[in-house]
Amino acid sequence: MVKEDTLWYLKRRIEEPKDAADIMRDFIGNADREHFILICLNSKNEPTHIETVSIGTINFAVIHPREIFKTAILSNATGMIIGHNHPSGDILTIV
Repeated sequence: MVKEDTLWYLKRRIEEPKDAADIMRDFIGNADREHFILICLNSKNEPTHIETVSIGTINFAVIHPREIFKTAILSNATGMIIGHNHPSGDILTIV
């Protein structure tokens, strides 16, 4: 069973980077660990699927490309956007 509020992102269209950042921020919330997120898009840049690929620690998350591409292929995505949060709030962190 799928909760109605889990599909809120389907009503949005991603036209600029801020749109993707807003979706990710809403999806992640105020998480205390790094979350690596994948947004799958259709040909109109509308999200068709959003998923947390990895949850890490306070300063890193382990990601394997296989998990990203597998999800994108299985959801028939024509595009994808990936991103992660910074629990520290420091957006200028250098890896």
